[in-house]
Amino acid sequence: MQIERAALRVGFAALLVAGAVALAMPDRLRDLREAALDAGLAATATAPTGQVQVIEITAQDLAQLGRWPWPRIRLARVVDQIAAQSPAVLGLDLVLSGPDPAGPLALSDVPGGTALTDGDAALQTALSRVPTVLAAALSDQAGRVPPLAPLLSSGQPVPTQPWFANGLEASTLTAAGLGVSALRGEAQGRVRRVPLLVLADQSPAPGFAAEGVRLAQGASALRIGQGNLSLGAIVLPLGTQADLRLRPTDPAKWSNRTISLAQALSQDHDFSAKIVLLGLSAPQAASLRPTAVTPLAPSVQIQADAIETMLSGHLLLRPAWAAWAEIAAAAAMALLALWIAARGSATKALAVTLGLPTLWAVATTALWLRAGLALDPVNPALLPLATGLIATTAAMLAARRHAQVLRRRFERHLSPAVVARIAAQPGLSRLPGEAREITALFTDIAGFSPYADALSPTDLIAILDRYFAGLTLIVHAHGGMVDKFVGDAAHVLFNAPFDLPDHCARAVQAGQALQAYGVAFAADPQNQGLGVTRVGMECGVLVVGDVGAGEKLDYTAHGRAMNIAARLEQAGKNLGVTLLAGPALYAALPALPWHSMGEVELRGFGKVAAYTLPPTS
Repeated sequence: MQIERAALRVGFAALLVAGAVALAMPDRLRDLREAALDAGLAATATAPTGQVQVIEITAQDLAQLGRWPWPRIRLARVVDQIAAQSPAVLGLDLVLSGPDPAGPLALSDVPGGTALTDGDAALQTALSRVPTVLAAALSDQAGRVPPLAPLLSSGQPVPTQPWFANGLEASTLTAAGLGVSALRGEAQGRVRRVPLLVLADQSPAPGFAAEGVRLAQGASALRIGQGNLSLGAIVLPLGTQADLRLRPTDPAKWSNRTISLAQALSQDHDFSAKIVLLGLSAPQAASLRPTAVTPLAPSVQIQADAIETMLSGHLLLRPAWAAWAEIAAAAAMALLALWIAARGSATKALAVTLGLPTLWAVATTALWLRAGLALDPVNPALLPLATGLIATTAAMLAARRHAQVLRRRFERHLSPAVVARIAAQPGLSRLPGEAREITALFTDIAGFSPYADALSPTDLIAILDRYFAGLTLIVHAHGGMVDKFVGDAAHVLFNAPFDLPDHCARAVQAGQALQAYGVAFAADPQNQGLGVTRVGMECGVLVVGDVGAGEKLDYTAHGRAMNIAARLEQAGKNLGVTLLAGPALYAALPALPWHSMGEVELRGFGKVAAYTLPPTS
């Protein structure tokens, strides 16, 4: 009970502290969850589906065609050539805000600038030749919001908090679609999500990838209903922030969907039925962001992953009930680990403490791989891990202290092997009472009182220490337990606290050995003739167990055989023998060379048959 209470007390305190820390650090826990999901996504990164074609404007393209931003007339020629290859949709992941940087409006203050050709008109004509999505950026400045795709709503609204901005930075040109290409970095600037919808001055604007999918689906409007965003046949849950968690494509396989602008312009390609994205990858001009699979991903590749995720239908969603499910699972696992730590063995407690978090991590990983549900594989596992390890450690320390207490109690009474058996029972705080057959053996030193009066206290104690040390060795060698020392007497039990086969025979052998030991001890000059030992023995059913209160416990035996053995030891003095056994012990070992001493009057028992054995040589 002491060990169980220690484990429960310390483990429950650890559970409360860990829970309080978790509540105080929600951002850290979210970052840890997202990092774990990132690791899983990186490990399962897919290959391109073939539905998206990326055209990168590389550093070599800029070296050949000129630094960015280009004159709109040059971009118009690029769009014309791509449109000639029949893409289903062209997405320009390029924010073309303001007038043509090489046009008359931008260069009106330059002599002769007003005579320049307006590239915006040429680009507008090129955009009309292919369904195109232009990119818009979020702006802190309120202003005119350009025309956006219609948004139709039906059914009960579901609470969601889209990304918000005061306005949009977008081109004055018009195209089939306009989408927000902004990417928001999370912990360490990592991009994990793209917007499905954004509020720009209270006007809902589609994300760039979502608008590209809408045009590819031939949908005339965005539709919201039942917490979902419909892009034609593609239906996407809006979630709590109207965004989409990316499923990344293996960067090593980007080449399967990517060509440079030079390749796109110099070769004929069939882009029919494909969504073609044009964007910068040149380090000097592109926005390179970290994702789950790479530290440097061009925005155009991130948008391509977003479109591939939408088209695949294989989404990674965090349901509204996820947090409550994780809290309940963490608490249940922590309480189970705590219970096992308090009630089970250390091995079982460690197995459960390590097994539960592992099982949770495996189960949640399988859940999002198969069902796309993004439950946290890490944080709920940390609570039972911390609680279980701390509770198990507390139980092990309490068991160690308990074993030390038991050892101190029994190490002078029992053999080391028996003490080890008792100490190995961590739940044992006291030896319970029981009735068992015991052979009781009492010893006394013959003629002790005159010696005690004649010897100095220092000499007497030294002799008794040597005497009892030898007596204890003999008792332990025969499997007995020294119950207690009283003056010059010893009370010894055989067949307690554990079973001892042939305890009657072992007790008799010990008694004879003690006879011989006493004679030899007294013959040693340093013991000054003290040590001849009288032995009384009897067997029978006794009640044994710990008796006492609190920390003061005494393991002892009570019963008829115990008292008869004590009286027989005293009777040996008048009979002139140093070993006497009672009738039950005689009956248990009839083959021994017993010599009857007749019936002896024992106080409190009347006449009792007594037997002795010849001393061993």
